[in-house]
Amino acid sequence: MSDAEATLVVTAGTSMYGLTELGGLVAGESVVVIGPGPIGLLAVAVAKALGASPVILTGTRNRRLAIGKELGADRTVNINDEDAVEIVKQLTDGIGADYVVECAGTEATISQAIYMTNRGGKICPAAFPRDPVTMDLAHLVKNNIYAYGIRGEGRSATRRAMALMAEKRFDANENSHAYISACRFGDRVKIRPRTH
Repeated sequence: MSDAEATLVVTAGTSMYGLTELGGLVAGESVVVIGPGPIGLLAVAVAKALGASPVILTGTRNRRLAIGKELGADRTVNINDEDAVEIVKQLTDGIGADYVVECAGTEATISQAIYMTNRGGKICPAAFPRDPVTMDLAHLVKNNIYAYGIRGEGRSATRRAMALMAEKRFDANENSHAYISACRFGDRVKIRPRTH
C-alpha cells in the first residue's frame, strides 16, 4: 500500500469511526457533511458506501464540492449561495438530518449543524475550532440531539474502511484521490495519483 492509499484509509477510518462505532449509522438514514476537506470528502464516500440517503455536502469551494459529488454526495450546497439549513430541511421532508458530520470547525457551521439536525439526531464534530464557540445548547437539549467528537479512527474502523475500499464500495478517481491525499499531507507535498 502506498503512502497516499494509507492516507485515504486512515482518513476514511476517522469518518467510519464517527458514523458507525460512535453514531450507529443505519442504511437509509440521512447524512450531512459540513466542510469538504479530506475528512469531510471521505465522510461523504463512507456514508454513501454504508447506504446513507441522502448524503448532502456543504462548503464554500466549488472545486471541493464537485469532488464530493464524484464521491457520492446526492446534493452539494455552496453556503455562499444557498441556505444550507433550509436545503437540508427541504431534502428531509422538513425534519432535518439524522447525522451531521461537522468538519469545518467554525462557529457558523457548528450552529448550522445544530439547526439542520433532526429531533433525536446526532452531530459529530470532527474539526478543531481555533477559538471557543458559542452555540445554542438549549436547542440541542430541547431536541434531544446527541453530540460526540472523534479524535482518531480506531483500528476496527480503519480495517473496515480498507475492506470497503478493496471491495470498490467507494473509490476516488485519480484527480480526487490525489487531491484528498494532498490535502491530508498538506498542499506543500505533491502526491501523484495512483495508477492501476
